[in-house]
Amino acid sequence: MNNYTWRINAVDCYTSKDGLEKVAYNVHWSYFATNGEHTASMIGVQSIGEHNPDNFVAFEDLTEDDVISWIEAAMDVEQMQANLDKQIEDLVAPKVVTLQLNKPVVEQAQEQVSENMTDEPIVE
Repeated sequence: MNNYTWRINAVDCYTSKDGLEKVAYNVHWSYFATNGEHTASMIGVQSIGEHNPDNFVAFEDLTEDDVISWIEAAMDVEQMQANLDKQIEDLVAPKVVTLQLNKPVVEQAQEQVSENMTDEPIVE
């Protein structure tokens, strides 16, 4: 079973809006799934819409839980978890791998370039 965690990386704020200061409008987030030694992640920025002056929370009083509740209300967390679950599945049992060929020719070419280099200035 995967465990999911949020990280709030930053919050974009208007310095002043409608007589209020430090009014949050965007949240930069990371979302992680872990299962044993495997971790998958996604990042993004979520707009949190217009502020409500009647229940405005000063930036200094915001908690990570407050901000997470805002973005969870605006996002399809179930779909995000499905995406992370798939990433973990692919880490546990990869269906595709990227391999590199053993290319000794590259090493020979690098040696030739080194041999052709000189400390003498180029005269035209």
